[in-house]
Amino acid sequence: MNQQQPLVSVILATYNRASIISSSIESVIKQTYTNWELIIVDDRSTDNTKELIEQYIRKDARIRYAVNDRTKGVPGPKNCGMLQAKGEYIAFLDSDDQWFDNHLTDSIRVIQDNKVDICFAFWKEQVNGKVKDVFDDSSYQKRLESVRNNFEVQDDVIVFPAQSGLLEKYITDTLSIFNIITMVFKRSLLDTFELFGEGFEAGEDAAFIINFFDHCRIALHCKPHFVYNLSQDSVYFFCDRKTLDPDTLFENKDVLNKLELIGLRTVTFKMHLRRKIEGFEPSQRKKLLLLSDYALARQFYTLSYINRTEQKKALRYCWMSMKHNVNLFNILLMFYIVITKKKRNNFLKRPVDLW
Repeated sequence: MNQQQPLVSVILATYNRASIISSSIESVIKQTYTNWELIIVDDRSTDNTKELIEQYIRKDARIRYAVNDRTKGVPGPKNCGMLQAKGEYIAFLDSDDQWFDNHLTDSIRVIQDNKVDICFAFWKEQVNGKVKDVFDDSSYQKRLESVRNNFEVQDDVIVFPAQSGLLEKYITDTLSIFNIITMVFKRSLLDTFELFGEGFEAGEDAAFIINFFDHCRIALHCKPHFVYNLSQDSVYFFCDRKTLDPDTLFENKDVLNKLELIGLRTVTFKMHLRRKIEGFEPSQRKKLLLLSDYALARQFYTLSYINRTEQKKALRYCWMSMKHNVNLFNILLMFYIVITKKKRNNFLKRPVDLW
Protein backbone atom coordinates (compact mmCIF):
# COMPACT_ATOMS: atom_id res chain seq x y z
CA MET A 1 0.00 0.00 0.00
CA ASN A 2 1.04 3.57 -0.66
CA GLN A 3 2.00 4.93 2.74
CA GLN A 4 2.00 8.50 1.41
CA GLN A 5 -1.76 8.30 1.08
CA PRO A 6 -3.87 8.38 4.26
CA LEU A 7 -5.58 5.05 4.88
CA VAL A 8 -9.31 4.98 4.08
CA SER A 9 -11.49 2.39 5.83
CA VAL A 10 -14.38 1.30 3.61
CA ILE A 11 -17.37 -0.15 5.47
CA LEU A 12 -19.56 -2.51 3.45
CA ALA A 13 -22.47 -4.02 5.38
CA THR A 14 -24.25 -6.98 3.81
CA TYR A 15 -26.92 -9.59 4.41
CA ASN A 16 -27.61 -12.49 2.03
CA ARG A 17 -26.23 -10.62 -0.98
CA ALA A 18 -23.70 -13.22 -2.16
CA SER A 19 -25.30 -13.19 -5.61
CA ILE A 20 -24.66 -9.46 -6.21
CA ILE A 21 -21.98 -8.23 -3.79
CA SER A 22 -19.05 -9.01 -6.12
CA SER A 23 -19.66 -5.92 -8.28
CA SER A 24 -19.50 -3.70 -5.18
CA ILE A 25 -16.25 -5.30 -4.00
CA GLU A 26 -14.75 -5.00 -7.48
CA SER A 27 -15.58 -1.29 -7.54
CA VAL A 28 -13.42 -0.85 -4.43
CA ILE A 29 -10.58 -2.94 -5.85
CA LYS A 30 -10.63 -0.82 -9.05
CA GLN A 31 -10.22 2.47 -7.16
CA THR A 32 -7.35 4.63 -8.43
CA TYR A 33 -6.72 5.38 -4.77
CA THR A 34 -4.88 2.33 -3.44
CA ASN A 35 -4.41 2.84 0.31
CA TRP A 36 -7.69 1.45 1.61
CA GLU A 37 -8.98 -1.36 3.77
CA LEU A 38 -12.34 -2.93 2.99
CA ILE A 39 -14.23 -4.18 6.04
CA ILE A 40 -17.15 -6.35 4.95
CA VAL A 41 -19.55 -6.72 7.87
CA ASP A 42 -21.84 -9.71 7.51
CA ASP A 43 -25.15 -9.30 9.34
CA ARG A 44 -25.21 -13.07 9.96
CA SER A 45 -26.12 -14.12 6.42
CA THR A 46 -27.54 -17.57 5.72
CA ASP A 47 -26.22 -17.81 2.14
CA ASN A 48 -22.60 -18.32 1.01
CA THR A 49 -21.52 -14.73 1.69
CA LYS A 50 -18.67 -15.78 3.99
CA GLU A 51 -17.21 -18.26 1.51
CA LEU A 52 -17.33 -15.67 -1.27
CA ILE A 53 -15.58 -13.03 0.82
CA GLU A 54 -12.89 -15.52 1.85
CA GLN A 55 -12.05 -15.98 -1.83
CA TYR A 56 -11.44 -12.24 -2.15
CA ILE A 57 -9.39 -12.15 1.07
CA ARG A 58 -7.03 -14.79 -0.32
CA LYS A 59 -6.41 -12.54 -3.34
CA ASP A 60 -6.23 -9.15 -1.58
CA ALA A 61 -4.95 -8.63 1.99
CA ARG A 62 -6.69 -5.24 2.16
CA ILE A 63 -10.05 -6.99 2.52
CA ARG A 64 -11.34 -8.08 5.92
CA TYR A 65 -14.41 -10.08 6.96
CA ALA A 66 -16.32 -9.38 10.17
CA VAL A 67 -19.53 -10.74 11.62
CA ASN A 68 -21.88 -8.11 13.05
CA ASP A 69 -21.82 -8.30 16.85
CA ARG A 70 -24.34 -5.49 17.33
CA THR A 71 -28.08 -5.20 16.58
CA LYS A 72 -29.31 -6.68 13.31
CA GLY A 73 -30.46 -4.33 10.60
CA VAL A 74 -28.67 -1.55 8.72
CA PRO A 75 -27.21 0.63 11.53
CA GLY A 76 -25.63 -2.15 13.63
CA PRO A 77 -23.28 -3.56 10.96
CA LYS A 78 -22.12 -0.07 9.98
CA ASN A 79 -21.29 0.70 13.60
CA CYS A 80 -19.53 -2.64 13.93
CA GLY A 81 -17.38 -1.77 10.91
CA MET A 82 -16.56 1.76 12.07
CA LEU A 83 -15.43 0.51 15.47
CA GLN A 84 -12.96 -1.83 13.72
CA ALA A 85 -11.73 0.81 11.27
CA LYS A 86 -8.03 1.70 11.33
CA GLY A 87 -8.04 4.39 8.65
CA GLU A 88 -7.66 8.13 8.96
CA TYR A 89 -10.84 8.38 6.90
CA ILE A 90 -14.04 6.30 6.71
CA ALA A 91 -16.26 5.65 3.69
CA PHE A 92 -19.40 3.56 3.14
CA LEU A 93 -20.61 1.32 0.33
CA ASP A 94 -23.72 -0.85 0.01
CA SER A 95 -23.63 -4.37 -1.36
CA ASP A 96 -25.74 -3.47 -4.42
CA ASP A 97 -24.03 -0.21 -5.46
CA GLN A 98 -20.77 0.57 -7.27
CA TRP A 99 -18.37 3.49 -6.92
CA PHE A 100 -16.75 5.08 -9.94
CA ASP A 101 -13.01 4.42 -10.10
CA ASN A 102 -11.99 7.93 -8.94
CA HIS A 103 -14.36 8.15 -5.95
CA LEU A 104 -11.74 7.91 -3.19
CA THR A 105 -9.08 9.85 -5.12
CA ASP A 106 -11.44 12.76 -5.79
CA SER A 107 -12.93 12.72 -2.28
CA ILE A 108 -9.56 12.87 -0.51
CA ARG A 109 -8.39 15.57 -2.92
CA VAL A 110 -11.49 17.68 -2.20
CA ILE A 111 -11.01 17.22 1.55
CA GLN A 112 -7.36 18.23 1.45
CA ASP A 113 -7.69 21.08 -1.08
CA ASN A 114 -10.64 22.67 0.72
CA LYS A 115 -9.55 21.87 4.28
CA VAL A 116 -12.86 20.20 5.14
CA ASP A 117 -13.79 17.38 7.50
CA ILE A 118 -16.29 15.59 5.25
CA CYS A 119 -16.84 15.19 1.54
CA PHE A 120 -20.07 14.23 -0.26
CA ALA A 121 -20.69 13.98 -4.01
CA PHE A 122 -23.38 13.59 -6.66
CA TRP A 123 -24.45 10.19 -7.95
CA LYS A 124 -26.29 8.52 -10.83
CA GLU A 125 -29.32 6.24 -10.55
CA GLN A 126 -30.00 2.96 -12.32
CA VAL A 127 -33.56 1.75 -12.82
CA ASN A 128 -34.34 -1.35 -14.89
CA GLY A 129 -30.85 -1.31 -16.38
CA LYS A 130 -31.01 2.35 -17.44
CA VAL A 131 -28.59 4.83 -15.84
CA LYS A 132 -29.63 8.46 -15.53
CA ASP A 133 -27.93 11.57 -14.16
CA VAL A 134 -30.44 12.83 -11.58
CA PHE A 135 -28.63 16.15 -11.15
CA ASP A 136 -28.77 16.98 -14.86
CA ASP A 137 -32.44 17.94 -14.72
CA SER A 138 -33.01 21.67 -15.35
CA SER A 139 -35.31 22.10 -12.34
CA TYR A 140 -32.73 20.38 -10.14
CA GLN A 141 -30.03 22.69 -11.47
CA LYS A 142 -32.11 25.76 -10.57
CA ARG A 143 -32.47 24.56 -7.01
CA LEU A 144 -28.76 23.77 -6.82
CA GLU A 145 -28.03 27.31 -7.96
CA SER A 146 -29.84 28.52 -4.84
CA VAL A 147 -27.49 26.38 -2.74
CA ARG A 148 -24.44 27.78 -4.56
CA ASN A 149 -25.64 31.33 -3.92
CA ASN A 150 -25.86 30.75 -0.18
CA PHE A 151 -22.58 28.92 0.46
CA GLU A 152 -18.93 28.92 -0.64
CA VAL A 153 -18.11 27.70 -4.15
CA GLN A 154 -14.70 26.51 -5.32
CA ASP A 155 -14.87 25.37 -8.96
CA ASP A 156 -17.02 22.21 -8.92
CA VAL A 157 -17.15 22.06 -5.10
CA ILE A 158 -19.69 23.65 -2.75
CA VAL A 159 -18.34 24.19 0.77
CA PHE A 160 -20.61 24.43 3.82
CA PRO A 161 -18.67 26.02 6.71
CA ALA A 162 -19.47 25.21 10.33
CA GLN A 163 -22.28 27.37 11.74
CA SER A 164 -23.46 28.16 8.19
CA GLY A 165 -27.11 27.26 8.68
CA LEU A 166 -26.86 24.00 6.73
CA LEU A 167 -29.26 22.11 9.00
CA GLU A 168 -31.89 24.83 8.59
CA LYS A 169 -31.38 24.71 4.81
CA TYR A 170 -31.74 20.93 4.89
CA ILE A 171 -35.04 21.22 6.78
CA THR A 172 -36.56 24.00 4.67
CA ASP A 173 -35.41 22.68 1.30
CA THR A 174 -36.43 19.18 0.16
CA LEU A 175 -33.39 19.01 -2.17
CA SER A 176 -31.61 15.73 -1.46
CA ILE A 177 -27.90 16.20 -2.10
CA PHE A 178 -26.24 14.21 0.69
CA ASN A 179 -25.87 10.45 0.18
CA ILE A 180 -24.11 8.18 2.67
CA ILE A 181 -22.48 6.17 -0.16
CA THR A 182 -20.54 9.28 -1.25
CA MET A 183 -19.59 10.27 2.31
CA VAL A 184 -15.89 10.26 3.21
CA PHE A 185 -15.03 11.71 6.63
CA LYS A 186 -12.28 11.97 9.20
CA ARG A 187 -12.44 9.04 11.63
CA SER A 188 -11.44 11.41 14.44
CA LEU A 189 -14.95 12.91 14.26
CA LEU A 190 -16.23 9.76 15.97
CA ASP A 191 -14.51 10.97 19.14
CA THR A 192 -17.09 13.77 19.25
CA PHE A 193 -20.13 12.56 17.33
CA GLU A 194 -22.37 9.55 17.86
CA LEU A 195 -22.49 6.37 15.79
CA PHE A 196 -25.56 5.38 13.77
CA GLY A 197 -28.70 5.24 15.90
CA GLU A 198 -29.52 1.55 16.14
CA GLY A 199 -33.13 2.28 17.04
CA PHE A 200 -33.80 3.42 13.46
CA GLU A 201 -35.30 1.02 10.93
CA ALA A 202 -35.11 3.65 8.17
CA GLY A 203 -33.64 7.13 7.90
CA GLU A 204 -30.58 6.06 9.87
CA ASP A 205 -28.25 7.42 7.19
CA ALA A 206 -29.85 10.87 7.20
CA ALA A 207 -29.95 10.93 11.00
CA PHE A 208 -26.22 10.14 11.09
CA ILE A 209 -25.34 12.72 8.44
CA ILE A 210 -27.21 15.66 9.98
CA ASN A 211 -25.28 15.22 13.23
CA PHE A 212 -22.33 16.88 11.47
CA PHE A 213 -24.26 19.80 9.95
CA ASP A 214 -23.17 23.19 11.34
CA HIS A 215 -20.48 21.53 13.46
CA CYS A 216 -18.04 20.56 10.70
CA ARG A 217 -16.72 22.01 7.48
CA ILE A 218 -18.38 19.97 4.71
CA ALA A 219 -17.79 19.80 0.96
CA LEU A 220 -20.07 18.65 -1.85
CA HIS A 221 -18.30 17.59 -5.05
CA CYS A 222 -20.72 18.35 -7.91
CA LYS A 223 -19.62 15.32 -9.93
CA PRO A 224 -21.15 11.81 -9.81
CA HIS A 225 -19.19 9.32 -7.69
CA PHE A 226 -21.34 6.16 -7.81
CA VAL A 227 -24.30 4.39 -9.35
CA TYR A 228 -27.31 4.00 -7.06
CA ASN A 229 -29.22 0.86 -8.02
CA LEU A 230 -32.94 1.23 -7.41
CA SER A 231 -33.88 -2.43 -7.33
CA GLN A 232 -37.20 -4.09 -6.52
CA ASP A 233 -35.80 -5.66 -3.34
CA SER A 234 -34.96 -2.20 -2.00
CA VAL A 235 -36.90 -1.05 1.06
CA TYR A 236 -37.84 2.20 -0.67
CA PHE A 237 -37.81 1.36 -4.38
CA PHE A 238 -39.71 -1.92 -4.53
CA CYS A 239 -42.18 -0.33 -6.96
CA ASP A 240 -42.69 2.79 -9.06
CA ARG A 241 -44.72 4.96 -6.70
CA LYS A 242 -45.52 7.45 -9.45
CA THR A 243 -47.83 4.84 -10.99
CA LEU A 244 -49.68 4.00 -7.76
CA ASP A 245 -53.23 5.17 -7.19
CA PRO A 246 -53.91 5.91 -3.50
CA ASP A 247 -57.61 5.17 -4.10
CA THR A 248 -56.99 1.56 -5.11
CA LEU A 249 -54.06 0.65 -2.88
CA PHE A 250 -56.35 -1.29 -0.55
CA GLU A 251 -56.72 -3.85 -3.36
CA ASN A 252 -53.02 -4.80 -3.07
CA LYS A 253 -52.34 -5.59 0.58
CA ASP A 254 -48.68 -6.42 -0.01
CA VAL A 255 -47.88 -3.00 -1.48
CA LEU A 256 -50.12 -1.25 1.05
CA ASN A 257 -48.40 -2.93 4.00
CA LYS A 258 -44.94 -2.04 2.65
CA LEU A 259 -45.93 1.60 2.15
CA GLU A 260 -47.38 1.73 5.66
CA LEU A 261 -44.18 0.30 7.14
CA ILE A 262 -42.05 2.81 5.20
CA GLY A 263 -44.35 5.63 6.32
CA LEU A 264 -44.02 4.70 9.99
CA ARG A 265 -40.24 4.43 9.69
CA THR A 266 -40.18 7.86 8.05
CA VAL A 267 -42.19 9.24 10.98
CA THR A 268 -39.45 7.99 13.33
CA PHE A 269 -36.82 10.00 11.44
CA LYS A 270 -39.03 13.10 11.20
CA MET A 271 -39.62 12.97 14.96
CA HIS A 272 -35.84 12.76 15.43
CA LEU A 273 -35.46 15.81 13.21
CA ARG A 274 -38.09 17.65 15.23
CA ARG A 275 -36.13 17.02 18.43
CA LYS A 276 -33.10 18.54 16.69
CA ILE A 277 -35.14 21.65 15.89
CA GLU A 278 -36.13 22.05 19.53
CA GLY A 279 -32.48 22.83 20.25
CA PHE A 280 -32.45 25.78 17.83
CA GLU A 281 -32.44 29.43 18.87
CA PRO A 282 -35.97 30.77 19.53
CA SER A 283 -35.80 33.03 16.47
CA GLN A 284 -35.34 29.98 14.20
CA ARG A 285 -37.27 27.40 16.19
CA LYS A 286 -40.86 28.60 15.69
CA LYS A 287 -40.80 28.58 11.89
CA LEU A 288 -38.94 25.26 11.66
CA LEU A 289 -41.25 23.55 14.16
CA LEU A 290 -44.22 24.62 12.05
CA LEU A 291 -42.58 23.07 8.98
CA SER A 292 -41.77 19.92 10.93
CA ASP A 293 -45.30 19.58 12.27
CA TYR A 294 -46.72 20.13 8.79
CA ALA A 295 -44.48 17.34 7.43
CA LEU A 296 -45.54 14.97 10.21
CA ALA A 297 -49.20 15.86 9.75
CA ARG A 298 -48.92 15.10 6.04
CA GLN A 299 -47.19 11.78 6.72
CA PHE A 300 -49.94 10.65 9.09
CA TYR A 301 -52.59 12.01 6.72
CA THR A 302 -51.21 9.83 3.93
CA LEU A 303 -51.20 6.78 6.22
CA SER A 304 -54.81 7.53 7.16
CA TYR A 305 -55.99 7.97 3.58
CA ILE A 306 -54.42 4.81 2.17
CA ASN A 307 -55.76 2.77 5.11
CA ARG A 308 -59.27 4.23 5.04
CA THR A 309 -60.89 0.79 4.48
CA GLU A 310 -59.74 -0.10 8.02
CA GLN A 311 -61.72 2.51 9.92
CA LYS A 312 -60.11 2.18 13.34
CA LYS A 313 -56.56 2.38 11.98
CA ALA A 314 -57.43 5.22 9.59
CA LEU A 315 -59.03 7.26 12.36
CA ARG A 316 -55.98 6.76 14.57
CA TYR A 317 -53.62 8.02 11.87
CA CYS A 318 -55.95 10.93 11.08
CA TRP A 319 -56.00 11.90 14.75
CA MET A 320 -52.19 11.83 14.81
CA SER A 321 -52.20 14.12 11.76
CA MET A 322 -54.46 16.58 13.59
CA LYS A 323 -52.22 16.50 16.67
CA HIS A 324 -49.40 17.96 14.58
CA ASN A 325 -51.41 20.33 12.39
CA VAL A 326 -55.17 20.79 12.29
CA ASN A 327 -56.31 21.74 8.80
CA LEU A 328 -59.29 21.49 6.48
CA PHE A 329 -58.02 18.30 4.86
CA ASN A 330 -57.62 16.17 7.98
CA ILE A 331 -60.89 17.48 9.48
CA LEU A 332 -62.79 16.48 6.33
CA LEU A 333 -60.90 13.19 6.11
CA MET A 334 -62.03 12.34 9.65
CA PHE A 335 -65.68 12.68 8.59
CA TYR A 336 -65.02 10.94 5.29
CA ILE A 337 -63.62 7.86 7.04
CA VAL A 338 -66.66 7.63 9.30
CA ILE A 339 -69.19 8.09 6.48
CA THR A 340 -67.61 6.04 3.69
CA LYS A 341 -64.58 3.79 3.18
CA LYS A 342 -63.87 3.17 -0.45
CA LYS A 343 -65.33 6.10 -2.34
CA ARG A 344 -62.79 7.99 -4.45
CA ASN A 345 -62.27 11.61 -3.38
CA ASN A 346 -59.96 13.66 -5.58
CA PHE A 347 -60.02 16.64 -3.23
CA LEU A 348 -58.96 14.69 -0.14
CA LYS A 349 -56.33 12.83 -2.17
CA ARG A 350 -54.44 16.04 -2.96
CA PRO A 351 -52.18 16.10 0.17
CA VAL A 352 -51.33 12.38 -0.12
CA ASP A 353 -47.59 11.87 -0.59
CA LEU A 354 -46.50 8.27 -1.12
CA TRP A 355 -42.83 9.34 -0.91
